[in-house]
Amino acid sequence: MTGTPSDGFAAPDAHAHGAPCENEDVFRLWNIGDPSCPVPENVFFSAGIHPWDAGKYELAAFAPLFGSPRCLAIGECGLDRTADAALPVQMKLFEAQIAESERRGKPLMIHCVRCFPELLRLKSSRPEDAPVWVIHGFRGTKRKAFDLLDAGCVLSFGAGLLRDAGNMDYFAEIPLDRILVETDESPELFGGILAEAAAMHLLSPSEFAGAVRANFERIFRHELA
Repeated sequence: MTGTPSDGFAAPDAHAHGAPCENEDVFRLWNIGDPSCPVPENVFFSAGIHPWDAGKYELAAFAPLFGSPRCLAIGECGLDRTADAALPVQMKLFEAQIAESERRGKPLMIHCVRCFPELLRLKSSRPEDAPVWVIHGFRGTKRKAFDLLDAGCVLSFGAGLLRDAGNMDYFAEIPLDRILVETDESPELFGGILAEAAAMHLLSPSEFAGAVRANFERIFRHELA
């Protein structure tokens, strides 16, 4: 697996769903939400229980995945008011995964829907040297973005950036060292996401991709090939 997309400039995909596969042109951090999911050799991943799956799996079943050196982050985990599980149940599960993140020194990949006040309260209670919290698929308002940035979070942008670019004119104001890009469930859009993000940040695709690559390596403590 390499870190070089087919369009010629290097950038990693920070969060991808689907069947993990090797030997792609793009380095993807695959999301593993089922502890029984087979992970091919040389594939890197995040692992955790999504709030929609609260009650479906035992967190202990993820211990072998969490302990793998190829597991670069805990999650996708978080809070979601549209999920079936009650918010207190989600909160307990999320707090347990925060503890795993801090115990193992691995960043959190976070899903958050209509629960940002709760998320920020939790973040404010964590030690300053805790692993990074990455808010995946961010597509909110400027105020929400900068509340999260002020709290120390990193924002990961995906297909929502293409859909909502007109409502995200603040994107160029986000510090370049606090940005990741991802495909989530739309790997075919990766080139378009990178190009749009670069243009919105007034950079060439190669300049933007280089910055994103450096961010990924720093946050996930993994040097890309």
